Amino acid sequence: MPPEIYDQNGNRRDATWLREKYGKVQFLDAGPGPKFRLVRVDETEGPAVLKVRLLDQQGQPHIGQPVANHWPDSTLPYLGNSGLKTLWRDQAVYQSTDSAGFTGFGLGTGSYIRDLREGGPHVIWVLSPSLASDGLSGVGMLGGTNHAGPLFLTFQVGEDTAPPPPPPPPPEPGTVSNEQLMAKLEQVHSDLLRLMAHLDVDRS
Repeated sequence: MPPEIYDQNGNRRDATWLREKYGKVQFLDAGPGPKFRLVRVDETEGPAVLKVRLLDQQGQPHIGQPVANHWPDSTLPYLGNSGLKTLWRDQAVYQSTDSAGFTGFGLGTGSYIRDLREGGPHVIWVLSPSLASDGLSGVGMLGGTNHAGPLFLTFQVGEDTAPPPPPPPPPEPGTVSNEQLMAKLEQVHSDLLRLMAHLDVDRS
């Protein structure tokens, strides 16, 4: 299930707004089952920091969990063959969350979005040997701004909930539903019993 998206003023936005402003930002869905769900993406402006918060199933800080940050750099640590549930990229740096469930990565000149068609250079997800993790790619700062970007991500342990079933289609004009038909039959039966009682008809 895609995350909720908010601009820097706290207004709810959608994925179309995010892509139009910041280019090729893509939600990476780890699929069904227990995982680190990406539940919220917030636009920030100001400090050149990519901030990540992790929450447990009860919404409390998830402490000491490594978070991966990938960008195109062949010297980044190799994460393959590490027994991790999710590897959106084979190489990344990583930092563990603090006592409040936060970690942050300082950004530099290589973190700017230079082409909206390509998006930003960063890919973010949670590292775990037991739980899969959603992720977000195309993350970066927009050139010509005060480090504006979708730079605050919140993950929470949980499972995607199935969408509610669609409502039944309305009946065609002139048609009668089963509930309406049963109600009519009950009314007819009640009227018939009253008529029989009035006429003193033996109902045995």
